[in-house]
Amino acid sequence: MHREKQNSKLLILSAVLLLTACHAPRLITVDSKEHPLNDQSPPANQTAQLFEKTNYLLYLPEGYGKENKRWPLILYLHGKSLRGNNLEMLKSYGLAALLDKDLAIPFVVVSPQCPDDRYWLTEDETLDRLIDHVASTYAIDQERIYVTGHSMGGRGTWLLAYKHPEKFAAIVPMSDAPLDDAWAKQIAKVPAWVFHGTKDDLEPFERTQQFVETLKKLGAEVKFTPLPEKDHYILDTYENREIYDWLLQHHRR
Repeated sequence: MHREKQNSKLLILSAVLLLTACHAPRLITVDSKEHPLNDQSPPANQTAQLFEKTNYLLYLPEGYGKENKRWPLILYLHGKSLRGNNLEMLKSYGLAALLDKDLAIPFVVVSPQCPDDRYWLTEDETLDRLIDHVASTYAIDQERIYVTGHSMGGRGTWLLAYKHPEKFAAIVPMSDAPLDDAWAKQIAKVPAWVFHGTKDDLEPFERTQQFVETLKKLGAEVKFTPLPEKDHYILDTYENREIYDWLLQHHRR
């Protein structure tokens, strides 16, 4: 009887230890520091950087630095509501937010933050210098540099293609378009995949549609995807992996 009681106690103790082990927090090592991790929350894979007076997030893809390889580069431009001096804001929504969660793409991605009293239209030379800095500092394929952005960032994407068409292999602007058709002749030199919600009440869908038609008349390689019943906020479009496959098909002309 005494031995049976001992065996019962041992069985109960073993069950308690097993249960505790199953619920203990799992740890992984990142940059020599231990961080708790669950399956839904992978560790941050973007780092804060500073170039001149521009704060930006830098995303390096899995495998970067492990082989003698040059990587394509995406410059991502956020919308007006994320201006400021706090890079954590960029992790709220958009491409930078997805990269900080579970989106993994085979690109180096640079996500600068626009000061709260400026616009990308007034920061285009700063962005040009930032691209040159990243392209010369990291293992970047100079023939595969791309720009994408939403809203104010969409307009900034168009502007960079207008100012520096020789620099970019392709662009993906969303929810905005140039107001001046005179931009089209330069932009037509750069392949573009354009997205816009048909129910956008902030930036007219019709304006984007008209500008795309102008590009087509100039013989541009332009792909237009209207998003039926979508409003201005189409940032979930960045979850579409076809975008990244399409970008990789393009090299600088």
